[in-house]
Amino acid sequence: MTNRTYPRPMVYVVVWLALLVLLAVTVSSAFLPLSWANTPLNLAVSVTQAALVMLFSMHLRSAHPLIKIIAVIGFFGIAILIVLSLFDVLTR
Repeated sequence: MTNRTYPRPMVYVVVWLALLVLLAVTVSSAFLPLSWANTPLNLAVSVTQAALVMLFSMHLRSAHPLIKIIAVIGFFGIAILIVLSLFDVLTR
């Protein structure tokens, strides 16, 4: 049995507030005329949100190293799919 230390509840409140701020940025970017900068901004926000969820909600900060490796592989697999989809859209 392992002794894992989990973050204090205040950390979860801060992460939740950060996710809400990032959500507000995403929603407000839909109403701003950012032209070409809208897609990179929203992708950066979504990657940040995913990283926060992976690190704190999924407890990957204190997980076993093998689980961390598997999570990183999954994260990069999704990133590859997003890049390939963007190449398809941009070449049309």
